[in-house]
Amino acid sequence: MTARFLKFLFRLTSVMSLPLAHRIGFFLGRLLNTIPNKSRAIAKKNIELCFPEQTPEEQQITLRNSLIESGKTLAEMGIIWLANSERVLNMITSVEGEEHLKAAIKHHKGVLLAMPHIGSWELVNLYAARHYPVTSLYKPQQLKSIDSIIKQARQRTGARLVPTDTRGVRAVSKALTSGEVIVILPDQQPYLHMKNGLFADFFGTPAYSMTLMVKLAAKFNSEIIYAYTKRKPNGKGFSLIFTPASENINKQDIQSSVELMNKDIEKVIRDCPAQYQWTYKRFKSRPEGMKRFY
Repeated sequence: MTARFLKFLFRLTSVMSLPLAHRIGFFLGRLLNTIPNKSRAIAKKNIELCFPEQTPEEQQITLRNSLIESGKTLAEMGIIWLANSERVLNMITSVEGEEHLKAAIKHHKGVLLAMPHIGSWELVNLYAARHYPVTSLYKPQQLKSIDSIIKQARQRTGARLVPTDTRGVRAVSKALTSGEVIVILPDQQPYLHMKNGLFADFFGTPAYSMTLMVKLAAKFNSEIIYAYTKRKPNGKGFSLIFTPASENINKQDIQSSVELMNKDIEKVIRDCPAQYQWTYKRFKSRPEGMKRFY
């Protein structure tokens, strides 16, 4: 029942205009901010941890704005996943810094395109795959019918999706050797039991952070480029922004590289903090002996 309802909802919202979707998202966000709920509680804790310099009143404004942007993310999802790809790509009304990606590709050592959860992050993969050879790491969804929708959506401009397991890592390694672009989500917590991460500060708080991206960059001497979207006011589309990673991030020891990665992500988030996915339990895992936040 849940899967059928979600599919119906995505198809229904896919025909809406972007301004209408964002107006609906605005009211969804205001509702999330008004009624006690898990998403609000998680976002509130994350904002308190990451912006201690803000007053309680300023944190409340950041929380309210972030929940409004989360509402817009939900409302636009049907469009991003199911609408005609040309229509979706035309929603990107400005592109900044793409010369960094083009320059990195010319080195023929593969590029790791790091896509933090900012704005409408699905657009990054769709745009990149339309213009470059892209392999994208993908975590399969539990609901099979929803999984098929997401896979089809993400592959419809040419991306090749591979799972986040050993087989997927082998495929990514081969793609980097061929000089391709690898799309990867750098701000998700890896599985703690698989020991493929380490604790590094994220906005001053230890966060269990992935090591895969910086390890691949070091092994293949590949460059890392961050890419994110900024939602424009009044449903007027999105800006797509590319920015290079810190210098020599792929030439540090693993701990230093991961710390640089998190600093880079912080810098990107500060460009549009309300549009980051604060409803994600980024600090779910804690170093031994430290109290839990959620």
